[in-house]
Amino acid sequence: MTERAANRVRERREARGLSQVALAERARLTRQSVGAIEAGRATPAVDVALRLASALDCSVEDLFGEPSAAADLATETDAPAALGRAAVARIADRWVSYPLERDAVRMAADGIVTGERRGRAVVEPLRALAEVEENVVVMGCAAGLGLLADRLNTRPGPGRFLWFPRSSTAALQALARQRTHVAGVHLVDARTGEANVADVRRLGHADPIVLITLARWEAGLIVRREDADRIRGAADLGLPGLRLAGREAGAGAQRLLEREVRGHGLPLELARRPHLRVAGHLDVARAVAMGAADTGVATRDAAMAFGLGFVPLAEERYDLAVPREGLDDGRVQRLLDVLVSGEFRRELSALAYDARRAGERVAEVRAA
Repeated sequence: MTERAANRVRERREARGLSQVALAERARLTRQSVGAIEAGRATPAVDVALRLASALDCSVEDLFGEPSAAADLATETDAPAALGRAAVARIADRWVSYPLERDAVRMAADGIVTGERRGRAVVEPLRALAEVEENVVVMGCAAGLGLLADRLNTRPGPGRFLWFPRSSTAALQALARQRTHVAGVHLVDARTGEANVADVRRLGHADPIVLITLARWEAGLIVRREDADRIRGAADLGLPGLRLAGREAGAGAQRLLEREVRGHGLPLELARRPHLRVAGHLDVARAVAMGAADTGVATRDAAMAFGLGFVPLAEERYDLAVPREGLDDGRVQRLLDVLVSGEFRRELSALAYDARRAGERVAEVRAA
């Protein structure tokens, strides 16, 4: 990747005997904006750069270097490179970009993907690199992760926390490929009944992975209120004409669905070839609420969010998987501090999570 060259705005200003206030007045900017540009905390748009160059009687190239020289970041990608808005993070000394699609449209971008170079997405930054380096990526399907990121981002401290909803398996794969700092996981091993440890061990991650509990939650069938008498448990998944919303292979909810179908002697094809396939717990609830499906496996908080009925099937432990060396990162330490705070636990409890063991270190897992 190419670092942005340090600008020469301060040098040129001082050579002309101008204060920041005087330069700001000439360039029709605020003093704070001039200070941020000089410190490298802000990257000026073209029109601002032109006004600064005019006020200092020099060229834009003289202040900022060749415009094409290094506005670009060559980033590894979390998904196939697509032109458009992207978030960017630095993980294990590499830059990684994440397309901002679907619900992520509400997130402010770190840059714009303008093309591809040697298999890497080329990103034009919209923030100073010092800001982008503060980003911490958290992946997982629990809505509680979004609450955690929001709480962290609205109080002072290191780090800007980006939550990307992903299935447990997808989050763990991203952790193995060094595409995320933290992975949320709820995967029960079919052979032992143990939560999360077996799947983390199979990652083969070079560094030991520490599992820290977010909460326990209930997973079950989401139904409309009018269907509560018709769908009372997993045995009813075989009802004629029932439209099932399923999840992607590897999702914890999909594993539970397949386990329940098999346990009730129903054809496994019911789970593996659902009427509709969606990407997350809230998407299951949304599909049922809209009438696009009759039921599907998701969590109780997803049912609550859409005012739907809920038939519990299992209680699961949701853990955060973090490389052990990542625990020394001050940003991750702040995340863990908020995780054990009373106000965050109370909010999780209001969403029907059992947060009594939030922040508990349950295992340190080494590769098999």
